[in-house]
Amino acid sequence: MLDDNEIYVVVDIETDGPVPGLYSMLSMAAVATTPDKEVGTFYRKLTPLEGAKQDPRVMEWWKTQPEAWQEVTKEAQDPELVISDFCNWLSSLKATPVFVAHPVGFDYAFVSWYLRKFADKDPFTTHTGASKTLDLSSYISGKLNLPLSKSKRKTMPESLKLGMLEHSHNALEDAQGYAVVLRNVLRQN
Repeated sequence: MLDDNEIYVVVDIETDGPVPGLYSMLSMAAVATTPDKEVGTFYRKLTPLEGAKQDPRVMEWWKTQPEAWQEVTKEAQDPELVISDFCNWLSSLKATPVFVAHPVGFDYAFVSWYLRKFADKDPFTTHTGASKTLDLSSYISGKLNLPLSKSKRKTMPESLKLGMLEHSHNALEDAQGYAVVLRNVLRQN
């Protein structure tokens, strides 16, 4: 549960490799949500990092997703501008953001790295440097007493997916879908 001054920010990203810095974040979307409703969205595509590589296995997978690849690579902007806009968007929420992702380890690693590189701060950390993150799969597992293998997007109970958009690898659509799942989980007794 959130403190009164906090808000969930459900994030989804797309990348061209497994780790930040060596590879690039290609798109980032965030959905600000209360337990009851979506209250705002952010979506940008980013140009690749100078000197970064593309992972061959990831690029082979992208070849199987031509529509998503076209979307993720058009109208990309400089990462410094995108991160500045993202920080401004987070500030406009007038609440302390809590980073939520599925999985948090992957998405937060990239977003935190980009925040520190281009904004020299991470709004998802406390004054002591501890991150305020929530892994959606782990939360589902704990709240519903399910094994982790039954709390992933493809295996979670259908009741949690009610209203969820089809997973398309469009970061905004996927973040909105995970925000729906989060709200459905929060409604569970």
